[in-house]
Amino acid sequence: MRSYTELRQLRFLYLEDSYVLDVVAEPGTLVLKVDLVFTEDHPDYRPPAPGDRYAYTRGELKFSGVSRLTWSGQGAQPAVDASGERDYGCVDSLEFEGSRYRIEGDFGIIDLEAELVMIEMSD
Repeated sequence: MRSYTELRQLRFLYLEDSYVLDVVAEPGTLVLKVDLVFTEDHPDYRPPAPGDRYAYTRGELKFSGVSRLTWSGQGAQPAVDASGERDYGCVDSLEFEGSRYRIEGDFGIIDLEAELVMIEMSD
């Protein structure tokens, strides 16, 4: 399988330090709500505030045209930060081969087949 950084629409993201806030699986779609970290090559990149490691942008990693999805290892309780916001850790890996994707993190392992993957920013 190949790294997500080889996908045109994801190549300027650093998912290993992007926090998953929620995972929503519905017929035909999978959405990961994420605090995204952009690489310096992304047009929306901004430097972090003094004392911060990264600047985060709220967004969604959306898979559409999902024809198969399995999700194992789910059920981990989210971490809660000082502001009371919960997260399910970072995306440890996202790999693909053709229309097959495998996403791993504290939220579990999601294997799916999808027609399209895209990022939408909500900030």
